[in-house]
Parts: sequence; structure tokens; C-alpha cells
Amino acid sequence: MKIILRIVPINVALIASARFALADGEPSSTATPAPDKSQYTLFNPTPVELRRAYNTDRPSKTDSPFTIDAGVFQIESDVANWTVDLENGTRVRTWIIGNTNIKLGLTNWMDVQVFPQFYVNTRTSGSSFGKPLEQDGFGDTTVRLKINLLGNDGGKLVVGFISSLKIPTNNGRTGNQVWEPGFGLPINYSLPWGLTLFAQARIDILDQPHSGDMRVQWQNPVGLSRTIAGNLSGYLEFYDAVSTGAHQPWIGTLDTGLIYQVTPNSSIDINSFFGLNHSAPDYNVFVGFAHRF
Repeated sequence: MKIILRIVPINVALIASARFALADGEPSSTATPAPDKSQYTLFNPTPVELRRAYNTDRPSKTDSPFTIDAGVFQIESDVANWTVDLENGTRVRTWIIGNTNIKLGLTNWMDVQVFPQFYVNTRTSGSSFGKPLEQDGFGDTTVRLKINLLGNDGGKLVVGFISSLKIPTNNGRTGNQVWEPGFGLPINYSLPWGLTLFAQARIDILDQPHSGDMRVQWQNPVGLSRTIAGNLSGYLEFYDAVSTGAHQPWIGTLDTGLIYQVTPNSSIDINSFFGLNHSAPDYNVFVGFAHRF
């Protein structure tokens, strides 16, 4: 069994957009027009008082369509990420420590992101496998460029575009040795009663296991989020992925989590993802944090 560890960029910006709704679920008709921030860049940062609401790309599988403001630095990370996959009598347990997103705002509508996996440990065992095999080391690194197309500073609908490239920085034991590009179109839409609908269409060009070919994977997560009480928010998400190539079945998971915004610039979260079919990992539990500087 070949294990491919993928960074799954994840989103809490959808929570922030829900807070612009009134208590009765109707948008305000007297909203203040968004300020013109087109002059701000990495070298001319956006003033603190003009920054948009705090948002992150974690913790759902759906990316955020929002970018961070120009000149802003933000870090988002899994403190610990634990996955178990049981298939045909084989058990694969994976730990990822420090699955981190380091972000820098380039303009009012674009940011750059670097995702290193600082430590990956997999253990494969089973009655038909023989002696357990344990592998660990530094994982892959993904570089992304995100562009906001609509709604960065206001409006019900928010649309973004993301291009990414996975760089095989692993040691050959914790992943493949293939460069893998990807593209995504995430959206948020504010619904009545404080709900936010979030979804994404994403395409990745991935390695075809046990061959020199590549395959195309389509990912289509969709979900709802809402503020529960005070600074506590939650989400429920359905994720599915289908691929071209031989022996590439449909993958589906049901994802849920809680996010607590500790300060206006920081949050913590706890999450559980559950596999819906044999092709998906059975369980994925992780905790993490984010902070805007």
C-alpha cells in the first residue's frame, strides 16, 4: 500500500463572514462602504485600523476565498494531526506535527503561502503485513498563490482563486518524489440566520501510484458554518474527490469542528474527519491554532 500525504488546506474565514449578518438574518442596508486599499502593498502595509476581519485557511478542507491584507504576516498550524486508515487487514497510522501554513499579504487582493510539513510519522501494520513498518521524517512543502476575485472587503458573495505546487521535500519514505500542481476556486455565500455556505472546485495533478503516469483529481467540498455562542463557531462539511486513472475510487468524508477566536488576531480549533467509504481514511483528528501579526 502506497501512502500519499497531502496538505489539506483548511478554512475559517467563512466564520468571519457570518458575523456581518444581523440577528434576524437580514443584511444591513446601511453598511459602511469598504475603504479604498488599492495603494497598499507588501512594502506599504495596510494600516491596522483598515484591516479586514481576521480569517484563516483552517480548519475545514475548503480553502478560504479571502486573502490577508497587504504586509500582514500570519501563521496557521496543526499542533498534532492523527489519522488511521484500515483497509484489507492493514492498519496505517499517521502522525503529522507542525503541518503549517505561513502566509504573507502581497497586495490588498493577493497573498503568498508556504506549507511545510515539519514532521511526519507513519506506522503500517496488520496480520497480513508482517513486521510493522515505521517511517518518519520531514514531509512535503506546498507553495500557493491566492487571489481574491470578489468580495474581499464586503458583500454576501466571496470568490477566490488559488494556484499551488507541491514540492517533494520528503526523504522518500514519507511521500512520493513528484512535483504536483493544483488549482482551486473557493467561494463563500452569506445565508440568513447567521449561516455561511462554503464550497470549492479544485483540481490537482497527482502521481499515479506504481506507474510513471499522472492522474487528475477533482475535489468538491461543500459545507455550512455558524457562530454558536460568543466567539465559538462550528462547521459541518461534506468532502468528495474523484480521480482519473486505474484503480482510483471515489473518496468521501464527513468533517466537523469547533473554532474559538481567542483574540481579534488568534484562534484555536479541534476537528474530526470521518471516512464515508473504504477508500477514505477512517478517522482524522487534529487540533491547531492561527495567529495574525
